[in-house]
Amino acid sequence: MPIGVVAGLGAAAFYYLITVVSQALLTGVAGLTLPVDGTLNPAQLAWASSLPRLFWIPGLMVGGGLFVGFVAWKLAPEIAGHGTDATIRSFHRQAGAVRLRVPILKALTSAVTLGTGGSGGREGPVSQIGGGFGSMWANLVGLSDRDRRIALASGMGAGIGAIFRAPLGGAVYAAEILYLGDFEPEVFVPGIIASVVAYSVYSSIFGFHTLFATSAAFANYAFNPERLPLYLVLGIACGAAGIFFTWMYQRGDRWFGSRPWARPWGPAIGAGLASAVFVGTYFLLPEQGHFASLSSLSIGYGFVQVAVAGDLGAFTYGLIGLLIAAVVIRMVMTTFVVGSGGSAGLFGTSVVVGAFLGTAIGGTFHVLLPSLVPTSIVAVFAIVGMMSFFGGISKAPLGVLIMVVEMAGSYAVLPAAMMSIFVAYVVTGPYHIYSEQLPSRLQSPAHREEYQSYFLATTTIGEIARYDSEPVPPSMSVADAIDVAVTHGRAVLSVESSGAWHGALRLSELLNVPPEKRGELRAADLARPVDLVLPADLTAHESLRRMEERATDVAAVIAVDGPSRVLGLVTRRGLRAPDSLLPHPPSGP
Repeated sequence: MPIGVVAGLGAAAFYYLITVVSQALLTGVAGLTLPVDGTLNPAQLAWASSLPRLFWIPGLMVGGGLFVGFVAWKLAPEIAGHGTDATIRSFHRQAGAVRLRVPILKALTSAVTLGTGGSGGREGPVSQIGGGFGSMWANLVGLSDRDRRIALASGMGAGIGAIFRAPLGGAVYAAEILYLGDFEPEVFVPGIIASVVAYSVYSSIFGFHTLFATSAAFANYAFNPERLPLYLVLGIACGAAGIFFTWMYQRGDRWFGSRPWARPWGPAIGAGLASAVFVGTYFLLPEQGHFASLSSLSIGYGFVQVAVAGDLGAFTYGLIGLLIAAVVIRMVMTTFVVGSGGSAGLFGTSVVVGAFLGTAIGGTFHVLLPSLVPTSIVAVFAIVGMMSFFGGISKAPLGVLIMVVEMAGSYAVLPAAMMSIFVAYVVTGPYHIYSEQLPSRLQSPAHREEYQSYFLATTTIGEIARYDSEPVPPSMSVADAIDVAVTHGRAVLSVESSGAWHGALRLSELLNVPPEKRGELRAADLARPVDLVLPADLTAHESLRRMEERATDVAAVIAVDGPSRVLGLVTRRGLRAPDSLLPHPPSGP
């Protein structure tokens, strides 16, 4: 409950701060009029720009980048970038610990990045803000490391649920976003409670309505199975675009990170490059296409609202081309702004890109199949598209699916969203935007002790000996034995021949042999017995206890299902780190 209250207030304060900075700089200084999300009022869905005040934007963006770069460099490096990876890393590797200054500085620097026109989203920062408040609450009341991690994830979901006005989706997203193909079940219940409370607090301030307003025609939308193949196409397109964006962003992020001037100058240089893209495309595109450039500034949700409301005008191939141009411009500018260390999220850009892509594809189907896809249905393609794009690259399709329903305010879109989101998820394959995600709980350091205890209690020593012991013949030279030990990462080798066991061969003793004698001496010359012999049906837990009791580092394992014979060796070090015995699947490209 307290986490939800603080996350809701934090999300509200962050939203208000962005609004104040944007109005003061983008509107007051640069003279921009940008559309507003959450309304169908035509007066609030207009956009305009004026010359020469437009040329203030590059200066504002670079100034914002300088501010973010120096704050991150001097005070908190973890606030740089989109924020979600930092939260995921804290969960897996830092026991959920977040420094007190992080959520406060993240809110400030993200408001400056977005308020000066930097291309990004508010959901990534608000997840770090909510997660940081959750971590601080856990420290305040003296919770354990396990409970601190749960509080961190719950706060992250609460922030997302509040600012996206999707409490259930935010909670499921927080449990899902930590892994590529797994959930954190302990987060569900506290996450849902925190998310509902945060949503209630946030919406009590800004109103209880969906994030994007929809027309009356959309309210009467009814599912038509004949359109399912069209949503399959949308899912394929969103998946392909997601792969492209992931490839672009991760390479940009690595490039900026490898530059010697990346801290503190990286965000300013990235903002400068993004502003050059903005100015260039603004003057290259025809006047009616200025929305493609203007929508790449700041959060861009107002332009998504225009697309959802159907106010872009008649669908022609020219308009569809401008929508595709807007997709590419937004991807490039976000790569420069966030990839260089600017403080903004990737979730928001994914919403804008997916919405424009969905509108372009829905508009194309409207031109080709006007009876099957009337104008009002294009809005469904926009809403489903924005979540399909992010669902594919975030590897959090279930949470995103629920968000679609909550954002649309209708279960009628559910079949279309299911088709498109999970197709995009399959198409993206191993590509994912968050580098700190792990394949499953098995690979998470947060669960290491839990899985180690389970492994030790349920695995027999014979299974480990067969897998972890490296046999070598007694005739093998010391030089070759060293190669085997180093190649397979073994501290001890088992010397065996034709079912006969000769003893253990320790790498430390092999390395003590002078190099000139390593080709002459054989494994049998250095093999010696071990101090402890264990039956193969003994559990790893009991075996480790006996080895520690006898103060020995290696034990021989004897078969119990037939004639007595040595199956292999186990080491105390190996039993203490059983996760090293398990194969780890790749985490992505």
